[in-house]
Amino acid sequence: MAFRAGAVAKVQSTTVAQPLIGSWITAGIGAPSRVPLTITLGTATDNNTDALDFFQVGDPVLLINPNGANAETCRIQSIASGAGNTVTLGPQNDDGNNVTRYSHVSGVFGTGTFIALATDNQNFYVQYEDGATGAWLYLGNQYNMTAIFHRFTKLAKVPAGVQPYSYSASENFFGAPFRMSEIWVLGTSVGDLFNVSLGVL
Repeated sequence: MAFRAGAVAKVQSTTVAQPLIGSWITAGIGAPSRVPLTITLGTATDNNTDALDFFQVGDPVLLINPNGANAETCRIQSIASGAGNTVTLGPQNDDGNNVTRYSHVSGVFGTGTFIALATDNQNFYVQYEDGATGAWLYLGNQYNMTAIFHRFTKLAKVPAGVQPYSYSASENFFGAPFRMSEIWVLGTSVGDLFNVSLGVL
């Protein structure tokens, strides 16, 4: 099995969950489109280049507004190289005409539409980085998860220099691939770090 790893990501909010592997759209999205859209992403990764750190050309991605509306699967057509933090959404695979079918929103975290990796993976591994401030990092399976709603596990903080706790989906394998856009994260302190790697089918 192959592995896919990205950059270390940062907790963005203690009240709004974020995609485990994904970002939000800060510019370039709006009404439904039949032409490719170049969108600017937020800064969920520790080095602030979400486009390069989370996505690859050809990836399916889920766009979902923060209120859960207008969810749809789109496709990454290209990614800005270098210091850019943009991706271009190309035609969807089902008919080749639509890039987006629904309206979406550009804005700050919690306002801008979320963009989440929507690949199917055999398993995933999450590690809550050592030295975190927040007591817990929660993992859930819905965009509106909380510490007690749609949470399936939580990881405790450890001091800096101590081996951190982690969660491996292979420990609780349910028999089918995981759709990564269904996995969300919520922390208890903004700025705490976590790392994710995937087992690629």
